[in-house]
Amino acid sequence: MKLRDIADFSLRMPWAIASGTALRAIAFGGCLTIATMLAPNQLVLANTIRQVAASQVSGENAQLQTVKVWPGHGVSISFYNTREIIKKIWLDDPSRFVFDVDGCLEGLGKCFGSSTGAGLIHIRRIETVKIPGLPQAPYGAHMTVITESGSTRKSYHFRIVAGSGTPEYSQIEIIGDTPSKPEEVKPKVSYTALSDSRHIAKGMQVALKNQWVTTDSKLWKRLNQLVELRSQGEELVVAASTAGVSMQLVEKLMLLGGKRLLEIPPQRNNPLTTTNPGKTSFR
Repeated sequence: MKLRDIADFSLRMPWAIASGTALRAIAFGGCLTIATMLAPNQLVLANTIRQVAASQVSGENAQLQTVKVWPGHGVSISFYNTREIIKKIWLDDPSRFVFDVDGCLEGLGKCFGSSTGAGLIHIRRIETVKIPGLPQAPYGAHMTVITESGSTRKSYHFRIVAGSGTPEYSQIEIIGDTPSKPEEVKPKVSYTALSDSRHIAKGMQVALKNQWVTTDSKLWKRLNQLVELRSQGEELVVAASTAGVSMQLVEKLMLLGGKRLLEIPPQRNNPLTTTNPGKTSFR
């Protein structure tokens, strides 16, 4: 069996599309009152400020940090705690996000010498703007921040992505490192991330049982890497990109694993085909 056959094995499953649509309709009608009742509690429990140690964002041991920005709910990145001065910022894809600072940055016409500097960045989400010659970043816009403290300059790196659902925080606060208590600054893995990883793993077992994939294949190794990254809290699209797995295959595996209320993007120029209702066919 070829890998391309495995990669789109569930594209020919009309029963999954139909049942998913029915379930969405039932869930929307039956759970709206419950969701409305729970929403205030979720807002109360959400932390306004999320703290991140400076060494997690800058230096040789740093990892690219993801910052979510919701519609109408901007997010700030603060360097007040570390007393660093922001000197310059690059946002590689400004077609979906804009930023402002509480000061003046290097390279701007009205800023001169020691008058440059800021301590906080505020990022807002906007409607997508088409900029000629600038490709959009499908896995998040890369933001580089240059700071200065005394004679030391540091670079910080963030991945800016669009958030969905209820806003989870309003500010990312960069703080000094506390090696003795790393658990205090390490964000907890969300329930959604753990749920996604479980549904993908279950879908993999269904595919394995039906002999759509084998455990000695390269695809199986990439899928296991995807499950591990998502279970550690990595963004789903980022985990899929890192593991080299298409989002179409991720969505199909989650449906096979029992995930419900999953929105499946339309497949252009690739119509659903079946030779036997309820049974997957392969080319």
